[in-house]
Amino acid sequence: MTSQNALSRWALTLYCLATGFSVAAVVYHQSMTQLIAVSFGLSADSLWGLSVATQFGYGAGLILGLPLGDMIAPRRLIPATMLALGAVLLLVGIAPSPWLMVLLCGLAGLLSIAGQLLLAYSAKALAAEQRGRVVGSLLTSLFAGLLLARVLAGWGGEHIGWRGIYLTVGALTFVIGLALRGCIGEVPLAGQLRYGRMLSQQGALWLKLPELRRLALVAACFFAASNGIWANLSSLTHATLNWNAGQTGLLAFTSIAALRAPWLAQWLQRRLDWHGVIALLGVGIAATSLAGVWLGSQVLMIVIFLMVTDLGVRSVQTIAQGRVLGIDPAAASRLNSLFMTVFFFGAALGSWLGGVAIHRLGWAGMYLFPAGCAAAGLLFLSWRNPALRFARA
Repeated sequence: MTSQNALSRWALTLYCLATGFSVAAVVYHQSMTQLIAVSFGLSADSLWGLSVATQFGYGAGLILGLPLGDMIAPRRLIPATMLALGAVLLLVGIAPSPWLMVLLCGLAGLLSIAGQLLLAYSAKALAAEQRGRVVGSLLTSLFAGLLLARVLAGWGGEHIGWRGIYLTVGALTFVIGLALRGCIGEVPLAGQLRYGRMLSQQGALWLKLPELRRLALVAACFFAASNGIWANLSSLTHATLNWNAGQTGLLAFTSIAALRAPWLAQWLQRRLDWHGVIALLGVGIAATSLAGVWLGSQVLMIVIFLMVTDLGVRSVQTIAQGRVLGIDPAAASRLNSLFMTVFFFGAALGSWLGGVAIHRLGWAGMYLFPAGCAAAGLLFLSWRNPALRFARA
């Protein structure tokens, strides 16, 4: 496939699988921590390094790895990344010690960027009329990969063990990497720019593009709301409702609603200017939060709150990331790196601030924190931005 050619259904399916499997590697361990700990004769609390290493690796991949998409031919870089990720996951499955597993999980996080590379590649390679649909499909696959990895790894780990899960997904990831080699075409690259110089210019690129800054900060604020909820939900339900981990884990199925986020974002943008869509989503999250403060910890209210918040947050990400990729398709990988770095920082900040709010206010803090994040996002959206309006596009 060459630049601006139509993408076949088979190629799109393969891109979606690659996106889902790549990002899933960041979260496989989360629902199998207890199984991993038992196999090594340790307590689950002692394996905190798995999450830290994986998240640190993923963050490093966003900052250091994504810009390579503008330097190295995607038809070589993306399959190689998937193949390397598959190999590392296979090694995790046979890791003889927890410390080696921590190191391998960090490396897996570093290599879990193929989906983001495919998003940037699609912005370069596809015509505008096809780009939105493909980017929406890839984002849906990204959301689905995160959800299904948590659910299926936990369920599968009980049946075939955590090593069996890693060996299975490692093999599948490797096969997808092999299949990708013939499905990615050529796109223009950033000339002879050296890697070090490209990284040094990221700051200048950030300062040069106000729309990038606005979109990244808005999306980061909204994603902070989601991460603040999910990072602290288990401890809150256990302390106030006496739920166990399995009961709280069932709430993850509310995230299925977020799989419709790309469709909802596109549907709303056919009726409103994109600024208005984000404002509408923010108001929806805030209204649901206030209803939660009034109704408290009723199960139905918790479910509705989680569904609305996840759907709103992912819809904002779809709009923001899609527009960032369209600012300058030739620099899509570098722009995506900056966007995702800020997005990732918002997630980390949200985990901390959400914990503070929930520790001090309980369920009221759980409900009010997303409303505050949405308000901050709308502030960034409207700051010196006369285009904010509810109007038909």
